[in-house]
Amino acid sequence: MGSNDTKWAWKLYALPEETGTLVINIYPNNTSEAPISTKCSAPCEATQFLQDHIPEGNGVVKLLLPLQSGYVVQSDFLDRRMVDCLDVAKVQGFVTPGEYIEGCTTEAYHSMSLASLLPYCYGAIVVQNDSSSSVTTKSAGLNDELVKRLSFSWLTTNPIPRKRLALVGAGSLAKVQGYLLAAASLNIVMVVFDDSSHWLSDDAYSYLREEFVPLDMTVNVDMADRIAAALKEYQHSREEKHIDGVISVDEHLHTIVAHTATQLGLKTSPPESVDLAQNKFKTRQLDTNIFCRLVRSPDDLEKMLSEDGPQLAYPLIIKPSKGWSSEGVWKVANEQELREKVPLLWRESFAAWHGNEVVIETYIDGPEIDANMVLVDGEIVFFEVNDDFPSAGDYENNESGARVQNFVETSNMLPSALPPHELESVQQRLHELALAAGFRDAVLHIEAKLRNSSCHYAKTDSDLDGLVDLQLKTPVTTTTQPKDVFLLEINPRAPGWQEVEATAHTYGVSYYSISLLNALADKERIMSLCKPFLGGPQYHMQILFVSAQKGGVYKFGDICTTVLQSDPKASGQEQELGAHVVKCANLMEDGEEVLDPSTGQVYGNFIAFFLGISRTSRKEAMRIGRETERRVRDHTDGF
Repeated sequence: MGSNDTKWAWKLYALPEETGTLVINIYPNNTSEAPISTKCSAPCEATQFLQDHIPEGNGVVKLLLPLQSGYVVQSDFLDRRMVDCLDVAKVQGFVTPGEYIEGCTTEAYHSMSLASLLPYCYGAIVVQNDSSSSVTTKSAGLNDELVKRLSFSWLTTNPIPRKRLALVGAGSLAKVQGYLLAAASLNIVMVVFDDSSHWLSDDAYSYLREEFVPLDMTVNVDMADRIAAALKEYQHSREEKHIDGVISVDEHLHTIVAHTATQLGLKTSPPESVDLAQNKFKTRQLDTNIFCRLVRSPDDLEKMLSEDGPQLAYPLIIKPSKGWSSEGVWKVANEQELREKVPLLWRESFAAWHGNEVVIETYIDGPEIDANMVLVDGEIVFFEVNDDFPSAGDYENNESGARVQNFVETSNMLPSALPPHELESVQQRLHELALAAGFRDAVLHIEAKLRNSSCHYAKTDSDLDGLVDLQLKTPVTTTTQPKDVFLLEINPRAPGWQEVEATAHTYGVSYYSISLLNALADKERIMSLCKPFLGGPQYHMQILFVSAQKGGVYKFGDICTTVLQSDPKASGQEQELGAHVVKCANLMEDGEEVLDPSTGQVYGNFIAFFLGISRTSRKEAMRIGRETERRVRDHTDGF
């Protein structure tokens, strides 16, 4: 490279102080700027990066310098915060977990040669070099994006020692991988405790965990004690490996793990709060403003009908008190349907997972939302709301005229389109309920409906292709009085992994990282990593869930690849999906047997999910989703 020294130039560019960053632009020497000297005596990653990516033609490489000194809160923060940034060809960070880096003042950097600057670089970005616009324009735009994305405390003055978390119940690769990768970047090592046959016991996955410890995963009254004993034995036999916290990604283990953590003196929400949140009937007692009954047997059902039957206002919702994934949730229109559906929740195959407690309560109309809340010392440090679009059961009839009763998820939109004053009411009321449930340091996924909202789901008059979205009711409601927020459920955990991915892409905030830090009571880093992009979400996003419409055996292979690579013009469509789908995953494999959704056992019912985006409009993101689902249905013969 030495022979090319006179071909390249560099220039320093100061970003606002809150980014803690100075930028070096490296570009062809078409000006009188000082040429690059690449003869660096001190080897460093920035030097190698330049050797591999030195710009050609009109290209630009941006090197990033720290303006402060400190410990990096998360080693891959640059990749996470630059996710889906336009005009970026490559991002690479040069820091390691828990590393201390030294920064200089702007004045000090200006006095250095490039050879002296390179060892200070904490990361680099290659600017996309294509014909869409000039590289100068793109470079300036990227500086603006760096301000939006790096304006948070990515350095701390406090050392970040290595911590160790016990993961009890690791679930599937798709569900847990994000947590395990985030752990490594946070200087956290993971020890997995699970059944001896669990996939993480295989040495092929040793890179995701420090150690795998076989554990009897039978769920019974002794399980919390059994887990505590296993963790104590692990520490006793490995004195240098202290366990600093315990966490689980298995829904049915959260209360048990909270009891285990309490026994061991580890960080946790109160087990009583976790248990309340996992019990929909107990949760309802936080806000008893509707008809709600709990039945455990046919005798209980008959007693309820004899006492309340004549006064019951249909439709009603029935659901398992300890359920998840919309399993066994039905809307019933009359007593006959009630008598038909409730006993289905007492089937052995169903009760084995969800227990025999069934909640019967008033069906509430109004827009449904998913709200995700991070609490530190009882205060909200991050809060977001997305719109949970109606399920089949929310409508009176399906397209064929038959009434569908289940509530399998269809799609969510980020950010919410509800008016700001209604979102403020949602945040205030859900915060009150979270505190009433006993949560003070927690990551919570809360589902609710907004009664008497100024909005409802309807086709827009201007939309000729039939999209349904939130619309203002007519006449338009102008009152700013607090709306009636109806709590559906509190989940003492991050949202499902698809929604975790959606929030990370849209806002730059990762519930994977925050959940791990919450298990360690690392409040400072939680506060840092809860800072979203300046200016709000970077685009409109739809989380599209495509579920099976009938029972049978799945046999359609990698549907995501098929859909994204299919030729839109072959079917009379013009929509290219690849540029708009930022993440997707197949959720079924060939040969997998799927129960008919009418059984109510809908766990594992999803074929695939897609994160579709638009930087232009919410409506465009929805059109992307509709075309995506149409292609899935076409390629799976309507499965």
